[in-house]
Amino acid sequence: MEKEQIIKSSAELKDYDPSLFKVAERNEAIHDQAFETKPVGFLKGALKRFAKSKASIVAGVIILLIALFAIIVPFTLPTNYVDSVAYPSGFQDSELSYLLPYNSAFAGTGFWDGTKVETVNERTYNIYLHDEGNRDRIVDTISRDEIIVGGAVYGVSYTVRTDSYAIGVKQKEISYSQYQALYEYEVERGTLGTENGILKPVIDVSSYLTEFDEQMTADGVNSTTRTNIIDQMTTFYNQNPRVYYKVTAQQENGSYSQQASSFRIVYADEEETEVVPLYVTDEEGNYVYYKDVSNMASVRVDYFDYFTYVNGFEPFFLLGTNGSGQDLLLRLAKGTRFSLLLGVGISIINFIIGLLWGAISGYYGGKVDLIMERVTDIISALPSVIILTICGIQFTNNTSLRAAIGSGGVIILAFLVAFVYSGWIGTAATTRMQFYRYKGQEYVLASRTLGAKDRRLIFRHILPNAAGTLVTSSVLMIPSIIFSESSLSYLGIINFSTSGLCSIGTLLSEGQTAGIQNYPYLILFPCIVIALLMICFNLFGNGLRDAFNTSLRGAEE
Repeated sequence: MEKEQIIKSSAELKDYDPSLFKVAERNEAIHDQAFETKPVGFLKGALKRFAKSKASIVAGVIILLIALFAIIVPFTLPTNYVDSVAYPSGFQDSELSYLLPYNSAFAGTGFWDGTKVETVNERTYNIYLHDEGNRDRIVDTISRDEIIVGGAVYGVSYTVRTDSYAIGVKQKEISYSQYQALYEYEVERGTLGTENGILKPVIDVSSYLTEFDEQMTADGVNSTTRTNIIDQMTTFYNQNPRVYYKVTAQQENGSYSQQASSFRIVYADEEETEVVPLYVTDEEGNYVYYKDVSNMASVRVDYFDYFTYVNGFEPFFLLGTNGSGQDLLLRLAKGTRFSLLLGVGISIINFIIGLLWGAISGYYGGKVDLIMERVTDIISALPSVIILTICGIQFTNNTSLRAAIGSGGVIILAFLVAFVYSGWIGTAATTRMQFYRYKGQEYVLASRTLGAKDRRLIFRHILPNAAGTLVTSSVLMIPSIIFSESSLSYLGIINFSTSGLCSIGTLLSEGQTAGIQNYPYLILFPCIVIALLMICFNLFGNGLRDAFNTSLRGAEE
């Protein structure tokens, strides 16, 4: 068999170029040649191995973009620089609640332009149609459908596309100096008394109801019916502040209805396009634009344009607003920044503690390892949620601590203690396992034989080989903490919003409270961010694991 192999090999030699071979002389010194390539260090080799994982690179880029979004975006939004006197708790305006996401690039398309499709009854449709605001509430009437019950027409419903930014006219109380400045601004622009004016004339509903009551008396309506009708009309005007014109309980046949659903709009023309406003005029017939209320000027303003006049920017919001009228884009950026800082900070603390604890336990072993393992068993037996609850109550009741770090600091401290209390145990167990794996290797024994100290053995010879697994576990700890905080905030166990702080979990909780069916965007955007963080941190951690895996050293060549 060996002879056949030799002959076969000899035959194969005939196919090679003789110039490739050199006859060796017996007196010739044979030695190793110098390496022609540069040596590759540990970090450089890790970087090369990491660069081979395209998914990890993409994940790292996405994490970087999310971090930049959280840092940069708050500095670019005008809602972050509003007057601290007008908005002492940061930007929030109840008049701007639940505005839909708006992107000027999609204006008029029906997608991401602040509009929505809704079905309304005839009375609501007419209220929308005759809105006094400068922006049209109804963008498009999609369909008109008759409601038929028992073969007869019971009513009419309309499917319309409405503009959520058509905020309409609101009642505001401002100082007389502010009113004078606004009045002069309107006069200077030439918009006072026009359809595009910010100031709208004062209306007087009570005088009209008194007049209507006198009309019913003249028509012979009894006092009980009159009282019921006036009460219903008063409630109607209070519940529909957009109604600035006359409505009547008198039907087309001359009878009077006590049902608010039967109230009809009083039109000034036969085409039913012009309503009869309840504007107040002075002795000269000019509109009155304010009334005195507790030494303040009570005015009616188109709130969209009034907001722009006061704050210097139009109230358009890329991701919409929540129920408190807060800019969701600003809150999402700040919440992401807070969650990332919280996750990274706690992960670093847990990594350092776990690394030191696991290194000592795994390196020395024996009784030291036994005692340290029993301590970790005792610590891990108590859930973090219980620690969080206890710390939250105790820290909140500590008036001196609350005065020193604030209510927000108290919640953060409680969360920090709860997740550092046992959060390092996983890292410690991983470190201990890696030390047991590598401390008996030949190169470690050789180094100890040459007189290396324990510190050098731990940090120079064992830790670099265990770095891949440890780095992966530490990176994966970040999304775990973010997810835990989001879950606890979503369930209401912790609440950062009461202290003025915001996290991704807080936004998810707000979206769940508002209702995903009515306002899906409130929960959609935070979900996208937290999903990207979870996926990308896992992919990024896997890439780091392969990069720091010393068994793959040289594979990049």
